Amino acid sequence: EQKSLEDTLAALEEDVTNNTKALQLLDQQLLEKLVNSQGDLTEDKELMEVLASTKAKSKEVAGKLQEAGDRKIEINDKREQFRPVATRGSIMYFNMVDMTNVVNP
Repeated sequence: EQKSLEDTLAALEEDVTNNTKALQLLDQQLLEKLVNSQGDLTEDKELMEVLASTKAKSKEVAGKLQEAGDRKIEINDKREQFRPVATRGSIMYFNMVDMTNVVNP
């Protein structure tokens, strides 16, 4: 058990959630601008700004999501290293419990 790994994993999951929500919000804003836009779309400066910010944020979030996915794999690999020890500990514990039944029938 390494608390730092669990803390890092929880922080990564929170970051992924926050980044996904931010991206959805930008997408929603872009769709609202497109729906409410009148006239030539290429002439609408505000729409172009929203489009540019959505594109930049999308690239940023995609990079962060990829990085978080890679980091999550690393953390899970480190966690799996402890599984054999936990299995052996569990077997030893239950053997000791069963031994008390043999000694004290």
